[in-house]
Amino acid sequence: MVQLNGLTEAEANSILQSSFDEKLGSFYNSKLQIPKSKIDYYSENGFVKIENVVTQDFLPEIRKIIQSAVLVRKGKDERELKDKSQYEQSFLQCGFLCWDFPAIKEFVFAKRFASIVKDLLKADHVRLWHDQALFKEPGGRVTDAHQDCSYWPIAKPQFTITMWLALVDVPVEKGCLYFYPRTNDPKLREYVDIFKNPHLPKYLKESDKIFVPLKAGDATFHSGLTFHGAGQNQTEQMREAMTIIYLKDGTTFDASDERNKTHTSCVGLTDGEIINTKFTPVLI
Repeated sequence: MVQLNGLTEAEANSILQSSFDEKLGSFYNSKLQIPKSKIDYYSENGFVKIENVVTQDFLPEIRKIIQSAVLVRKGKDERELKDKSQYEQSFLQCGFLCWDFPAIKEFVFAKRFASIVKDLLKADHVRLWHDQALFKEPGGRVTDAHQDCSYWPIAKPQFTITMWLALVDVPVEKGCLYFYPRTNDPKLREYVDIFKNPHLPKYLKESDKIFVPLKAGDATFHSGLTFHGAGQNQTEQMREAMTIIYLKDGTTFDASDERNKTHTSCVGLTDGEIINTKFTPVLI
């Protein structure tokens, strides 16, 4: 059964429907200057760590909002970890939260985060792809290495970025992310289905991976092409992370792969159309 710091479902619903805090709103619209060295590192390696994406002044409130959404979505699941599927043992996955909960929408639509992606992609405008909370339970298994673009019907995934925000400290032993540097090359694209057939591509078996532990409020940003995964949660505390996935405005829908051509964010589109649906608004 999912338990998050003693939160009840009634309290969680109240938090998610509460009025918007003006100070938090100003923070969401603030600009975080990204050094050129970080942009260059991302371009070369396909991922980058950025500290204090959420400052300690606002982290407790944001964490409580996201915890509340996860509890409302998953709180009625009374199964123990051992009774879940292998995939479910990797994490509690809650997507498209912003369309159900106004407080999450304010977070997901924040220009502070989107502007970082805009800088990293060197884009004129950035759209939302979707949001996703990823909580790994105590004892939760590894998240197998994969490219996010395996699940997305996007023609050029090099124009996508995931922000992975730590809501608590995430050291190696709690299941921080690891990345395979310089796998953000379209020529290295390989479909890996961690739901049904997890496997490591042959060319990665002798490659070094880099673990990126985070302090609460820090985030990693990685390309949809970058191979990555996460370790087991060897602690007795929940690993709490929130992600937002972005794409460069003008990116097109690719329906050529039967394995991923159906996606909520592309509802109503035909092959080759620019991705511009009610679920993918321009954020900045």
